[in-house]
Amino acid sequence: MGISFLKIVFLSLWLSACFNANEGQAVATPREIGAQEDMALPSFSGKLLKGGTGHFSQYKGKVVLINFWATWCGPCRTEMPSMEALYRAFPRKDFEILAISIDTDSAPSVRAFVDELGVTFPIWLDDELIINDLLAIRVLPTSLIIDKNGVVVHRILGAKDWNDPVVREVIGDLVRKQRGR
Repeated sequence: MGISFLKIVFLSLWLSACFNANEGQAVATPREIGAQEDMALPSFSGKLLKGGTGHFSQYKGKVVLINFWATWCGPCRTEMPSMEALYRAFPRKDFEILAISIDTDSAPSVRAFVDELGVTFPIWLDDELIINDLLAIRVLPTSLIIDKNGVVVHRILGAKDWNDPVVREVIGDLVRKQRGR
């Protein structure tokens, strides 16, 4: 009887935490649901590998590919060259890549990785996992394709060949919509 009573108490506490007392509806925080398709991303900032601070708001009006990765992630290393090719395929006024490293050890290892692969797109350092947690990233690599209004159009788990014609068409369509064509 003691175990059943504890189960009931735990379940009651858990359910009460999941409901908004004012509306009686289940409420999920951004941390629980993360960045989902059709969701506007919250504002966030991060450390730049080259120094200083970057702000997601600086990309407003552009199609953005946000990629979460780490130097120790094999699939991340595999997709980086095709991501670099994608970056070079579209003008900066229309398209940007924002690669967010979740390496917690040091910027020098990230810098060495980026230099080795010849990556030229912006690299942010999320060594305290603040952005990672804000967007509830749980798989590496994870990529988010964001439209010009800051809304997630696609959430992609795992490595992707960014040279794939279908991917290029999706990005191209978003860029053309951005230009109003």
